[in-house]
Amino acid sequence: AKPERVLALLAHPLVRLGLTRPEVERAASALEIGVLRGPAPAKGFDGIADALRLARTEERPHDPRPRRRLTPEDWEAADALLVRLAVAFRDFAADEDDAPDDLIAIAQRHRATCDLLMAGPEEDGQEDAAEEEGEPDASVAVLDALFDDMELAQPGLLAGRFSDYPAFFTALARERVVSRRNASPHPRLRILGLLEARLLTVDRVVLGGLDEGVWPPKAETDAFLNRPMRARVGLAPPERRLGQTAHDFVQALGCPDAIVTRAHKREGAPTVPSRFLQRLRAFAGEAAWKSLVKGGQRFRSLAAAIDAGLGPADLPVLPRPRRPAPRPDPALFPRSLSVTEIETLVRDPYGIFARHVLGLDALEPVAVQPGASDRGTIVHAVLGGFAERFPEGLPALDEAEEVLYALAANAFAPISDAYPELYAEWWPRFVRLAEAFLAWEAERRPGLRRVAPEVGGRWALAIPGGHVLTLRARADRIETRRDGGHTIIDFKTGQPPSTREVFAGFSPQLTLEAAMLQAGAFRGLEAAAETPDLLYVRAGGGKTPLDPAPLKPPRGDGRSLPELVEAHVAGLRQLVGAFMAGEASYLSRPYPKYAKAYSDYDHLARVREWSLVEGEE
Repeated sequence: AKPERVLALLAHPLVRLGLTRPEVERAASALEIGVLRGPAPAKGFDGIADALRLARTEERPHDPRPRRRLTPEDWEAADALLVRLAVAFRDFAADEDDAPDDLIAIAQRHRATCDLLMAGPEEDGQEDAAEEEGEPDASVAVLDALFDDMELAQPGLLAGRFSDYPAFFTALARERVVSRRNASPHPRLRILGLLEARLLTVDRVVLGGLDEGVWPPKAETDAFLNRPMRARVGLAPPERRLGQTAHDFVQALGCPDAIVTRAHKREGAPTVPSRFLQRLRAFAGEAAWKSLVKGGQRFRSLAAAIDAGLGPADLPVLPRPRRPAPRPDPALFPRSLSVTEIETLVRDPYGIFARHVLGLDALEPVAVQPGASDRGTIVHAVLGGFAERFPEGLPALDEAEEVLYALAANAFAPISDAYPELYAEWWPRFVRLAEAFLAWEAERRPGLRRVAPEVGGRWALAIPGGHVLTLRARADRIETRRDGGHTIIDFKTGQPPSTREVFAGFSPQLTLEAAMLQAGAFRGLEAAAETPDLLYVRAGGGKTPLDPAPLKPPRGDGRSLPELVEAHVAGLRQLVGAFMAGEASYLSRPYPKYAKAYSDYDHLARVREWSLVEGEE
């Protein structure tokens, strides 16, 4: 009952489970979006059912919109579908101890499961779709014949375990051929193997793959029998296959119109021309060979014209892919953005277009294991919870350490239960981080009056043209010093942005939070009289467990921190004003050097297509 296998099973067109195919697809879609995407549920159908009940009851503030759109009817359909699946596989599942069994008996249970999976609805006189079409599916008929043959075997003769059954069934199923009687290939084209090509006469034949190692294939020697031993027992020598393929090549060349092709590269590696081509070139002579190559150039030109979008007048001209730059109605620009989304707007405006204008949210992969972002979420929760517990001062070291590790144990509990191998890697890193963090806290706290962790804020920012943008932020930590100043801290479990990126305006998170603090936009905090200090703290737990890095101007940049904050706010007003006035386009990756390595919408923007044309790295 692995999530990816459940989805693959439900996607099969013959799976009905007593429902109509549209009902199965609707319920499977709800099950996928609501439960199976994200962290993997516990093992078995019971684990998926528990995850389904939890997903229906718990509130998730950051759920993607597709999950929030699920109606109570969708959840009920997913629950009913899961129950039908559990019933179908009730007798066809492995025991915990994988006890010895009879393979024929397992095959009978397998057949019963398949019957339940492919059973159509019985109400309202509905019949199976294959019967409505007048001809049963060929694969179903072959599968029934296979099960019929296995039932003829005498019970008890094929002892085995459930874990042996997949290999046993696969070996038998490979010998069965499913004929597609309804399949209609192109009337003027056939793709033939060497054996079929010997028996047919055609108007034109294309001989492909004339590369050494492909045609002819490599002569493989046996690891146990050398050539004399093979001859002694009556086996053919390894070179016999080479002679046979040479005979096939000569026969195919007897066609009145023969086109011979080869690949200069395979999987990026250069290839060697087939020995048949080399021998043909040697016997034909250079003059005849050049004439043959010149004749084949016509077909290469036609293929190149198709790739370039050129061709006869009746074929549409395909435009070269360009960097997408949509410019929808300015009224569709979002009126509220977070400081992290402002960074996306600067680096990749197309991501804002896809998320806020098109309303597309990226779904998590199916049964994904926790990754670096999940570890970062856990670390942020622990450090934020510790500061929330002690906002104005630290207790004794023993008590502080006890509280910090208690918070960590609670946050890491789901990882330790479900992913012990990740826990074995992440916990030692956190232990190193915890020791460095407590020492860092003990050093900073005497100069602090109060610490505000995970504090949120909203700022109504006036935009040219009479517009207003609500800027949202959630600062990891804002410190109020005893001298009246402030420090905004951003914890990074990964690599923080470089100073040049911040001063160039591609990572304006901290500077915009500084402007919000000066405007009194954070809840529970008074407006800062001066520009606060900005500090990145890398909390990776590696060789340097905790690495504070104050934001300072890079060499050659004479701007002070207050000037930088003012410049970023002015730049934000100008940028957002251009979008709200309809003067800017949502370009995809306008600054490739500063673009993020991965975006959820790169496939939608077809980055790999237009970047190759434009020569972007």
